[in-house]
Amino acid sequence: MAKSGFLVMDCDLHMMEPSWLFEKYLEDQYQDRAPVYVPKSQSPSGVPHWNVLGRPIPPWAVFEEVKAAQTFLSDKTRDVYRDARRRGYDAVSHLNAMNIEGIDVAILFRSGAHMITSVDDLPGDYAIALCRAFNNWLADYRQEDPARLLGAGIITLHDPELAAAEARRCIDDLGFVSVVLLPSPVNGRHLHAPECDVIWAELERLGVPIAFHGTSGSGANDYVAKRFVGHPNFRTLNHASSFPLEMMLGFGALAVGGVLERFPGLKVALLEANCGWLPWWLHRLDDQWKKYGGGESVRLSALPSEYFKRQCFISTDVDEELLRVAIEEVGDDNIVVSTDYPHNDGAFPHAVEEFLELPGVSNESKRKILWDNCVRLYGLADKVRRFQTATAAGTGT
Repeated sequence: MAKSGFLVMDCDLHMMEPSWLFEKYLEDQYQDRAPVYVPKSQSPSGVPHWNVLGRPIPPWAVFEEVKAAQTFLSDKTRDVYRDARRRGYDAVSHLNAMNIEGIDVAILFRSGAHMITSVDDLPGDYAIALCRAFNNWLADYRQEDPARLLGAGIITLHDPELAAAEARRCIDDLGFVSVVLLPSPVNGRHLHAPECDVIWAELERLGVPIAFHGTSGSGANDYVAKRFVGHPNFRTLNHASSFPLEMMLGFGALAVGGVLERFPGLKVALLEANCGWLPWWLHRLDDQWKKYGGGESVRLSALPSEYFKRQCFISTDVDEELLRVAIEEVGDDNIVVSTDYPHNDGAFPHAVEEFLELPGVSNESKRKILWDNCVRLYGLADKVRRFQTATAAGTGT
């Protein structure tokens, strides 16, 4: 396809989970606790949501004062997404959107499923059963065109042993290229907790990246944007703060907490949290480690910034003008991009065009960010070679 001469790979193209997902895909033994879908017409905010063990997810969806802000946002894309909504955001509509936008290959990510699994007190087996239901649906979804629609399954921290087993199933049985975690803690269990090492060890062995992707609708108790709920303009503050701040803290736990030291072959993706903060945060972590690290119990052999450059990738938004600063300070080898389709704050159908028009970023950097870096992140050299060969031959798969 090659948009304006550039191959494009979306590092996390979102799907919209159907209302019937858990009714169809959740195992029988958990059906009495299945999440209940609440349609837009019955939601105080006008936002469809789920009830999970009696709790609204996202939690802010029951606040009527959110409705005006959500409507202000969604009105901008009402016509743009009309056809996709009519088809229920199915795989055909996604492929159509990719063709319009100029996206050659996409890694498919959840929208609401991780919100649903974010509640702290979910039993571990139930949390992973919810993940399995989503992952099985995703496996079916991508069969419309498995060469262009690649999968990223979900896991949670409720039971790290079960999470590691589900990660293995996602890669070995379902053919996914990554698994995804929220960067925030569960029940006081942070990413650098020793019991989580079983997850990192399994992913390092499998040779696939762990992708961290936040949400503005977490049901967790320890969640940075929770403090704003119910206060003036909280929807804007919630969305502005939750993604970057949770990711900053999550990366801090991985780097300073010793995970990247213990697992030097683990690849990490920090997605949809902007990248403009990265140079400052790496500088801050380096500075603080130099001041305090000599007395810490977990020893590190490198600085946090060195771990990032060795093992991590970060995504930029298509309109992020501070990308040029991140490139100047950190380089362009570890940056990927997402269009954020089909979310209301995305730029479809002009997202790739917006990215190509970003000032202060060379075409060489844009080429790496749009394709090469994403291929390296997900280890897709062989897959995309077959895709490009088939495309050139006119088969498309």
